[in-house]
Amino acid sequence: MGEMRSVDLPGDVQLAYTGCWVPSLRDQSFFKELDLTGVSDEILREVGEMPWLTVLKAQGDFSDAGAEALRGLNGLTDLTLESPHLRGDFALPEADLRVVSLTGEGLTDRSFRMLGLHPELKVVRLSAGEATGTGLGWLPPGLRMLYLRLPRLTPEALDVLAQLPYLSTLTFAGTEPTFRLASRLARYAGQLTRVDFLGVEQPPPDILRTLAEAGIRVNAAIAI
Repeated sequence: MGEMRSVDLPGDVQLAYTGCWVPSLRDQSFFKELDLTGVSDEILREVGEMPWLTVLKAQGDFSDAGAEALRGLNGLTDLTLESPHLRGDFALPEADLRVVSLTGEGLTDRSFRMLGLHPELKVVRLSAGEATGTGLGWLPPGLRMLYLRLPRLTPEALDVLAQLPYLSTLTFAGTEPTFRLASRLARYAGQLTRVDFLGVEQPPPDILRTLAEAGIRVNAAIAI
């Protein structure tokens, strides 16, 4: 069993469930939020029959087929999918998503394309082992916060961030803060006001100076 907590909302009481999947949850429409671990494709197919969900966080060994089974969750606003088997050959739920987090070593730049089909997105977190950043141009223009763990990221791919006029916070994980990267951000980052390099105690002074002169604050200690 998992831990259950209640959240009081105006005019209603919605419940959130955190833990491993319990089959009997499928018919419990009072659960609006699920945070699940040890998730399989079979479990996601059952979760896909819960259209009343607003928040879903799933971590496990599921595949693209399991993620595709979530297409009918049209009430979702916040979705997190984390699995080493994800490849990006699926479509996100047909919902007004505001927050999406995708993690998978096999995810490529095609993942950005599926995100671009959701214009209401405000926060995107993408940890993709095979992506280089060439898909960044697909991100919706209303995006405000972006988290990237792209081991193969090329700094030139960041030029398209100029197409995101509302992007204010950009977080890198596993990316070295080089002068080449900082120069790209300073030239093309639009409304960007903050950049975080997770896992880096202190970027070199020339990088801090380059970003500061562009009006961009750097804080390497804040985790997402």
